[in-house]
Amino acid sequence: MDAPAPTRRRLRPRAVLLLVLPLLVGLGGVLHVRGLVPAAVPTLSSPFSVQTYSRALTHVRADGQVDFPGLGHDRASLDGFVAQLASCSPHNRPDVFDTPEDALAYWLNAYNALVLQQVVDGYPYLESVRQPWLGRFYWGRAWPVGGERLTLWALENRILRGEYEDPRIHFALFRGTRGGPLLDGAPFQGEFLDAQLNDASRRYMADPRHVRLEGHTVHLAGLFDAHREDFLAALPEGRRGTVLQFVWAFLPEACDERPGCDTRSDLDRACGTRLDACQVVFEPDDVSLPDATARAARP
Repeated sequence: MDAPAPTRRRLRPRAVLLLVLPLLVGLGGVLHVRGLVPAAVPTLSSPFSVQTYSRALTHVRADGQVDFPGLGHDRASLDGFVAQLASCSPHNRPDVFDTPEDALAYWLNAYNALVLQQVVDGYPYLESVRQPWLGRFYWGRAWPVGGERLTLWALENRILRGEYEDPRIHFALFRGTRGGPLLDGAPFQGEFLDAQLNDASRRYMADPRHVRLEGHTVHLAGLFDAHREDFLAALPEGRRGTVLQFVWAFLPEACDERPGCDTRSDLDRACGTRLDACQVVFEPDDVSLPDATARAARP
């Protein structure tokens, strides 16, 4: 006598939903973080301009520290610029940006303005929860930018690093920390962008918190380690080179503006004829807030 055929069980709709829902949630999270979710595009009431952003940057001191309480009380210009970003970008309005430099300047200003708004929105509470806040800061919030809903991660990695092969952008991005690049009080502009990126790189290298020599050891900020491949890709030797070659190119020749900094000559004396002869130590970045009104501001 033949054995009865096994009975096939049909999955109930609820069971199917329980199986599929985590996949959909995960996919939605990936699309969200990577900035692949569309956003509404408001109509611009006036031509796109960085003038309102320039007014917001008047709250940045010459040393890069920011008067966050002052910016918070006078945030209309910052919020106005962020509102413009929702309507116009090089992706949905390429006709507004005449050159690649104009487009790159837009994305750099957009990133820095969004970081400023994020800090102002969370100030001063975020300083007491700095480490957890940094994670939410980079992965959670998204803004409408030219028809796309972009997180800071998407703006940096998918657009700035993905569309522009210029490692100097890492020294131009304000990350809301003392250990990262600081704002210089002026928006990026396409016609001056090359000089502005060089200036941002030199400012970063001249800060002893980012580049410091001790004998034959070079202490570098963690940024150089995090984006090492980007810096090496810009060298003629590629991966056979050393990140110190990139550092050397932007070290100051003298420390007139920053007493106590290290110079190209200092690096040459420390490493001799071969930069890779020096030991490199990557230091953790200072993640405290660059707050001009802090009572115990760090140097």
